[in-house]
Formats: sequence, structure tokens, C-alpha cells
Amino acid sequence: MNASSSTARLVDRLGTVIGIPVVPYDEEGAVDHDLTVSLAARLIRNGVTVLTPNGNTGEFYALSPDERRQVLRCVLTAREAHADTTTDAPAEAAVIVAGVGLDIGTAVSDARFARDSGADAIMIHQPVLPYLSADGWVEYNARIARSVPDIGVLPYLTKRAVTGAHITRLVERAPNIVGLKYSVPDPVAFATTRAETADGLLWIAGLAESYAPAYWQAGARAFTSGLVNIAPAVSLHMLTALRDEDYGTATRVWRRIRHFEELRARDDSAGNVSVVKEAMHQMGLCRRDVRPPSHPVSPALAREVAESMARWHSLVPETAGERVA
Repeated sequence: MNASSSTARLVDRLGTVIGIPVVPYDEEGAVDHDLTVSLAARLIRNGVTVLTPNGNTGEFYALSPDERRQVLRCVLTAREAHADTTTDAPAEAAVIVAGVGLDIGTAVSDARFARDSGADAIMIHQPVLPYLSADGWVEYNARIARSVPDIGVLPYLTKRAVTGAHITRLVERAPNIVGLKYSVPDPVAFATTRAETADGLLWIAGLAESYAPAYWQAGARAFTSGLVNIAPAVSLHMLTALRDEDYGTATRVWRRIRHFEELRARDDSAGNVSVVKEAMHQMGLCRRDVRPPSHPVSPALAREVAESMARWHSLVPETAGERVA
């Protein structure tokens, strides 16, 4: 398979629910490696075909450099274990998109480690420096992408200041950029930016199921998900509806999960991870612990989490012998 067809195949496979696995901790607060493998395997077993270890729901910024690499290894182990128990050809194994970021040197080192470990692509986190310029965003992503020219790259965009012209210039400098995780909470800005950008990119709705229907109608063909850690079938049900242009069903799914996603977004997304982990704890999947500056949810919010989950039970069939939620 030549480089062009290989890239096209990767883009095609990325057009789906992109699951962002949580990182479970043990009683001492360390990463629970065995459970990290098990939770990733659960997602793959339930039909999630793209995983991003070290994403935001994976508490990327709360992990040490060594922990980030351990998490990536755990998710790769889950993929390998699943492949060993199925008839899937290697080319059909789950796609692993490793999250990288922070300073350029660290991001380049982690990107090369991900490539050498067997990841299929990297997702470059939005730079956290407060004085970001659009041209600086282009330079930052170009340097990291060009350090791993043989794998796919997905920049993560949260700033309106970055226009379609900037994105086009970035792709010209780094042709291995195959898509973009777009996380500006404005469907009009998304539609405008996409229209201004050269064709060929996969656009990913980076604000998960809450924005997926609106962004899909403007050209997104994938969406990220933290909710998938709890109820993979719910996220996949929305994906199927969007692919079928069945926006009535997609809207019904959206209405059922809206309260849960609003809990995550409350107080400037303070509960983005802790609400997910609380739900998983209530299901017996992992501890509710998160690392500062995140914080476990209050008892009142935990009750709201339970109430919101109850709305999903009959939404879609249970899968792999596990209840949806």
C-alpha cells in the first residue's frame, strides 16, 4: 500500500467515535496499569475502533512523562490482546491516536515514542501558553508533525483566532496532518472555518456528543467522546444515526445524554473528568479518584449523575453482556 492510499485508509478509519479513555488510579493514587488495560479492552470489545490514550478525559496534564508512556503502552496492550482473540487482520485492529503536547521538545519526544511503540497517529493538544497567536499555533503544530512524517497527525484547536487560512498553511507545511479536532463551541465558527480551509481534512467534533449533530451537518465526520467510557453503545448509536442522516434519532440520543454532558460542562467544565469517573464508579468500573486541579464530585452532584444515567437504560440494546448504563 503506497503512502497516499495508506493515508486515505487512516482517514476513513478515523471517521467514527474517537474514544478518550479515562486513567484509573489505585488506592495509593498511582496509575492502575492492569485496570487501564481492562478498561481499554472493554471499549474495543464493545465496538469502539479508535482510542486516544492521553487525551483530556485521560487527565493528560496531570500525568508525569513516564505515566503518559505507561498509559499508551497499556492501551496498545489492550489492542494486541483483543487482536489475539479475534480473526481481525492487523490492518483492522483498533486505531490508536496518542495524545502529545506541552513544550515542543516534550511533544516531539512523545510523538516519536508513540510512533515507535506502534501508535497509528498522534493528537497534538492545544498549547497552554496564555499568549498564543494563530501564527504561533501553526509553527507549533508544524514542528511536531514534521518530526513524525510517517504517521498521521491531528491538531487540537480551541481558538477562534485560528482561521481556515492558517490551517491550510499548516497542512502545506506538514502533509501528514490528516484531520483536525475542532473544539470551538460555536457551530457557525466551525462551518466558516471549514469552508475557508482547503479540502481533504477529516473534521472531528471535539466537543463530543453535545455538539456532534450540529457539527456533523456542517461537515464533521467524527466526534470525540468521554461518555463512551460509560456507555459505548449510546455513542455508537448516535454515530449510526448521523451516518444514516437520521437526525431525528440523533436528536433523541442527544436529548437523553444532554443532562449528563451539562454536568460535565458545569462551572467551566470543572467536572469534565470527575463526572465521568463518578459514573464509572457507580457502575463498579473504577475508583472515582481524579488528580488536582480536578476534584471528585460532591454528594449532591453524584446523585445528579445517577439520575442522568437512568435516562439511558432503554436507549439502545446492551452489548457484550454489559449493561449500557
